Amino acid sequence: MVAFTSAQSGKLPRRALSEEAYEHVRRGLIRSRYRSGERLVLRPLAAELGLSPTPVREALLRLVSEHALELNDRNTAVVPAMTQRSFAEIHDLRVDLEMRLAAAAAQRATEHGIEALVILQHQFMDASRMRDDGGMAAFNADFHTTVATIAELPLTANILRNLWMRIGPLYALSRPMVQAAHDGRSHPHDDLITALRQRDVAAAQVAVTRDFEHARRWIEPRLS
Repeated sequence: MVAFTSAQSGKLPRRALSEEAYEHVRRGLIRSRYRSGERLVLRPLAAELGLSPTPVREALLRLVSEHALELNDRNTAVVPAMTQRSFAEIHDLRVDLEMRLAAAAAQRATEHGIEALVILQHQFMDASRMRDDGGMAAFNADFHTTVATIAELPLTANILRNLWMRIGPLYALSRPMVQAAHDGRSHPHDDLITALRQRDVAAAQVAVTRDFEHARRWIEPRLS
């Protein structure tokens, strides 16, 4: 996201500036820009965005109210730490939600939507080959949120994005990331794309399940 210039920020009402700051941090959480335990210090973040502290403070407090951030004893916003118990709960919720979204996407996917997933998967695999952990995490999140958009279940998709705000920093903390190879098998993302092309609901759900099991086996040991 490009930072605002002072001229741009002067033309926008504070509510719009707060919304832009909120979306910037929210997207950063989802795409693993921030790590679990990382502090989001108000003034440096405001300077990064080219904004005054007030709308940025409002954005951070909004994320605190959504449990995506916490306030420490110095009243600084912090990305929450992840426990084994929290991860297990979020993992189970994501499996349930993404199974629903994959089934709906298999019924509603258009060629345009499928092509967007193909591009993201190519970017994900390229990042894996270059051992670009940040790129892998970002493109993986973008792939899953795009499936949610294709499903046309906006309430379910929004709940999923809120969960991604909690899980994204865990991917950042768990670097170096596992490479995209799956024991010589096709990647679950590729299987999901094939299932969407064929409008195969069952195959789409199998692909999602395999993807989550792979992620769980990789992440869980890093929480101990």
